[in-house]
Amino acid sequence: MSGAVIIGAGPGIGQAVARRFAREGYPIALVARGEETLRAAARAVEPSGVPVLTLAADCADEDALRAALDRAVAEFGLPDVVVYNAAIVQADVPGELPVRGHLDAWAVNVVGAHTAAAHLAPEMARRGSGSILLTGGMPEPKWQYTSLSLGKAGVRTLVRILDQRYGDAGVHAASVTVDGPVAPGTDFDPDDIAEHYWRLHGQPRHRWEHEVLHTARSAPGVLAGLLDAWQSAFDRHRPAEMASLFSPDALFQGISPSLRRGREEVAAYYADVPEGTTARVDVLDEVRLSERLVSGFAEVAFTAPTGEVRRVRLSIVAENREDAWLIRQYHAAAL
Repeated sequence: MSGAVIIGAGPGIGQAVARRFAREGYPIALVARGEETLRAAARAVEPSGVPVLTLAADCADEDALRAALDRAVAEFGLPDVVVYNAAIVQADVPGELPVRGHLDAWAVNVVGAHTAAAHLAPEMARRGSGSILLTGGMPEPKWQYTSLSLGKAGVRTLVRILDQRYGDAGVHAASVTVDGPVAPGTDFDPDDIAEHYWRLHGQPRHRWEHEVLHTARSAPGVLAGLLDAWQSAFDRHRPAEMASLFSPDALFQGISPSLRRGREEVAAYYADVPEGTTARVDVLDEVRLSERLVSGFAEVAFTAPTGEVRRVRLSIVAENREDAWLIRQYHAAAL
């Protein structure tokens, strides 16, 4: 075990991730610009009893960052995981920042991550293992945070590039996208967010994820909203309205074993349901796979006009297309 390098080890996510990996016995190398930030991070990790190395470097300074990474390798060996958590978080609208300001933000938000990955990923690939995990944010761009939105889009693209270049050699590149303000005791508690990094690092290759989205637990569920609309249309026997909730190329299997594709076939299926049949839906679980994909399970109790009740389990994948959530895949199984 060669340890974890945490770049951007400030209070919040950086320290929480350091504590999480230290709890598993990983030696920790902490990289931050300020000495006080490093001392605080080291104190946070200290109770775990693992070796800790503090390294002062500005992520926008390529030579300083590369030198810090070289020191981490010299002390602990090639790391098992590198976490890039540095960012310039500032409110700015289009046209507000001068070019220099955008370049400074881009240098920290994206280029520093690229520098760290380019410095360590080739050796990780030669070894055949390693994780490069980047902190993302802004699942959708916000004009009030223009430079940050641009930077987080860059992070998402960088993950894809790293996976294309090094994924086949065993290097897992992924981002954790945080959709809200980080604060202890909230839905965005840094310790909860840190669990994503640990889980990503431990994933076997055939189950690699490349983006995890951390959202507010109290936020209304995508599937709940879709299935509320589905239930309303079902109870009113509106096949075309129900079909409009599906993507044009949706895959669909109802209680019958035949597989259907597309809205026209979905509408035909629901047109055959006897009028007066009603449904009661309970969403069991929902997982945000990415900013545009959600999957989950629901149970439905169908009540026929005769009063007979039939219960089924639904497996659903929903996709965001042009800012509208649609059912991409639907599978029903009798209980």
